[in-house]
Amino acid sequence: MLGTSSARFAQGRAVSGTFVNTPNGSILIDCGEGMQTRLLEQNSALKDSDLQIRSKMSRVRTILFTHGHLDHCWGLLPMLQTMSLDGRTTPLTIIAPTSHDAIAWVSQNPGVTPSAESGVCSTDLAILFDQWKTLGSKDEDFGYPIDWVLVPIEGKSPFASPTQPMDGIDLTMIPTEHGMPSCAWQVSSVTGIGKFDREKAKNLELSSEQTRQLANGIDVKTSSGVLRASDFRGEKPTSRSFIISGDTTGNVGAFSEIKNPPDLLVHESTFLIAKQERAMKYNHSTTHDAARHALDCKANVLALTHYSSSITDIKEVELEAKELHETAIACVDGDIFSISANGGVVMYRRCEGWKQYQF
Repeated sequence: MLGTSSARFAQGRAVSGTFVNTPNGSILIDCGEGMQTRLLEQNSALKDSDLQIRSKMSRVRTILFTHGHLDHCWGLLPMLQTMSLDGRTTPLTIIAPTSHDAIAWVSQNPGVTPSAESGVCSTDLAILFDQWKTLGSKDEDFGYPIDWVLVPIEGKSPFASPTQPMDGIDLTMIPTEHGMPSCAWQVSSVTGIGKFDREKAKNLELSSEQTRQLANGIDVKTSSGVLRASDFRGEKPTSRSFIISGDTTGNVGAFSEIKNPPDLLVHESTFLIAKQERAMKYNHSTTHDAARHALDCKANVLALTHYSSSITDIKEVELEAKELHETAIACVDGDIFSISANGGVVMYRRCEGWKQYQF
C-alpha cells in the first residue's frame, strides 16, 4: 500500500497507488504523483528487512486504473519515461475504464480537451491516454511496446476484463459510482488441478507408464477395470483474490454480485460517518460504506485507505468500520498484505523492523 491519502498529500500520507506481486510479474493499481519514488523507497526498506518481498518497478507487467482523477494517475507518464531511461524492453499493458462517448470524442477530436457542454469528462482516461501518448511521443519511442487498453463501462455488474495480460491471473472489473467511468479491480489466482496422488498409484502397483498416463489426465485400462485419472487428483485449489475499490459511493450493488468472495478488500474510506452527506455529495465512501461493501462481497479482511486530509487519527476510521466488520484495519503507507494459498491474510507494518498481524 503506497498511498493512503485522498486528493493530495496530507498528514504524511501519499496519494493513491498499490503495488501487487504475483508469481508471474507485478501489477500496479493506480499511479498517483510520485509513485516511482515511493516504489524505490519501499524497495530500499524491504532490502534492509528479513522479508523476501520487493517492490521493483522493473517487474511491473500491467498497470490498472480505477478512474481518471489525477491523484490516481498523474504519476504514470514520468514512470513510463523512467522505464525507458532504464532500458526497459518488456511489454507493458495499461488497462482503464472509460465510456463510449469519450472514445468517440478522442476519435473525432484528437488532442482536444472536451468542454463541459460535451458531456464527456475531461479526465476520462480515454482523454488522458490520448494526451499522454502525445506528450510522451509515439509508443515506440519509449523503447518498449505499450498496449493502451480502454474498456467502456456499460452495465452495473462485474465482468471479466476483455484483456487478460498475465498468466495465472484473472482480472475482473467491478463498476463503481464516482461521477465518471470508474471501477474496482478484483485480482484472482487461476486455479489449477488438484495434486496427483502418487501414493495411491504406488499402492495399486501400477507401472511407471500407467502412473504417467494418470498424472497426465489419461484414464488407464487394467484387467480389473478402468482407472479414472480424476480419481487420482486431490481437491482443486481454491482461487485466492483481493479487490481494490478505487473511489466510489456506498451502496454499489456490484459488490453483492461478486462470485468469488475476496480474501481481502481494499476500500476507500475518505470520510468518517459524521460526514455521510459530504461523502454522498462528492461520490466517496464513509467507514460504514466500506464495511457494508465488505459484508456484501463477503470479504475476509477489510483494509481501509484514501483518507480525507481532515482525518488525523486513523484509529477513528478503524473503530468505526469495526462496528460493522470485525476484521477491518486502517492502513498506513507502506503496509504489506500477503495472501497464502489457504486464504490466510498477513499484514506487515514497518515500525522498528516489520510488525506482523495475522488475520
